[in-house]
Amino acid sequence: MCSQRGARRDWMVICDRNEISIRCRCAHQWVERELTRADYMAMIGEGIGQDYPSLEAAAQAAGYDGTLAGTYLAEPRAD
Repeated sequence: MCSQRGARRDWMVICDRNEISIRCRCAHQWVERELTRADYMAMIGEGIGQDYPSLEAAAQAAGYDGTLAGTYLAEPRAD
């Protein structure tokens, strides 16, 4: 859970070498010590994603720079 806004989902997961961080839409970021690089790779798959020149550029492009603080993306419906 985000200690700044209390969000429990809709996070950006960041892998920097072997350290996994979570970033909330309010731009609060923390290291998640219970996740490993193997967990990260299992979540995203190999070679998937977009390259950005910096973490801040990626956060801005994906809406994790604070501009969407307090919002959640809709959950997919199970029909």
